[in-house]
Amino acid sequence: MEIVEQDHLVIATVDRAEAESHAWKAAGAGADGPPIDIVRLAESDVDPSGAVDADLAALGFVARPKWLNWCAPVQESRAAFEAALSGTERRNIRLGTRFVHDEELRLDVRVGLTEDLVDEFLVLYEQQIAGMPRGQNFARRGRDRLLAGADEHVSVCVTTRDGAMLVGSLWWIRPEDSVLQMRYSASAADARSGRVMRAAYAEALQFAREQGLAYASLGNDPSLFGHVVQPGLFNFKTRFGFAPVPAQVLTPKLGGGFVDKFLTLRSLSDPALVVTWGRHEGATPTWPEVGAAGPGHDLLILSGADGGDRAGRVAEADGGVEEELVGRFRTEGFRRTRVVAVP
Repeated sequence: MEIVEQDHLVIATVDRAEAESHAWKAAGAGADGPPIDIVRLAESDVDPSGAVDADLAALGFVARPKWLNWCAPVQESRAAFEAALSGTERRNIRLGTRFVHDEELRLDVRVGLTEDLVDEFLVLYEQQIAGMPRGQNFARRGRDRLLAGADEHVSVCVTTRDGAMLVGSLWWIRPEDSVLQMRYSASAADARSGRVMRAAYAEALQFAREQGLAYASLGNDPSLFGHVVQPGLFNFKTRFGFAPVPAQVLTPKLGGGFVDKFLTLRSLSDPALVVTWGRHEGATPTWPEVGAAGPGHDLLILSGADGGDRAGRVAEADGGVEEELVGRFRTEGFRRTRVVAVP
């Protein structure tokens, strides 16, 4: 068994025999160092297809992809796309668009990237990352790759009359997959409160339609929300009409998965969200078929509600605390939603 710490999250990696003997218990309770948060099956024991057998499931292990890609058909028009959204979300888009108009802001779509634009965007991105509990500066690390593929990208930005960037988003044009994929986005606090990001994204989807692309993507995220990325991002993407697919169907290097048992929410949000394989378990999904097939992943909501007397018990979301928890999230893009109580 190997124990490592990643951004305050303590992970114990075990082989199959150690999982079946609960080897982490001796290493966690009463031992030196912080308690173990997640028990993870060693990669050599993980089924490449994402399947988890009944014995591991009975021990509380769940299988999940490492990465997700959030996709949605752009539809034939903005009106058709927004018709599938909630009334609240349609109103948020209208308010964001009105804010851009009333404040005399500029919403620009520009094909190709320049060093000046990318560097200006990075300033805004880094300001946003600084306000996150465990934010990672992926855009700074990807700067050279962005500029190397500058002509394959489009920027959708909102700026003030003085030229200051309020919202920036960089999108990858992928004609071979018929996808416009968001790479990075950031916004100033004033723009977030004014729903301006939604107005910018709506403009990006319109660009995709005009380019003859069938899908838009809001990029890749880890399948665990509540650690590096937070449930708020999950809420934004689902409410904007996007649903996850295994990231590997568009980016093979993001393939693979984890088989995890969650012991505590000490270093996670409460609730935390886990997107599991669902009907993709044991399958080999392909693009674009997976994007058109409807809900595929399952959603697991981890909650500390009601204390340890229910810890580790998987319950269908059928009332009480479970019903309230599920009600916080838009779950239409998922095949099945469950709640797990964690100490």
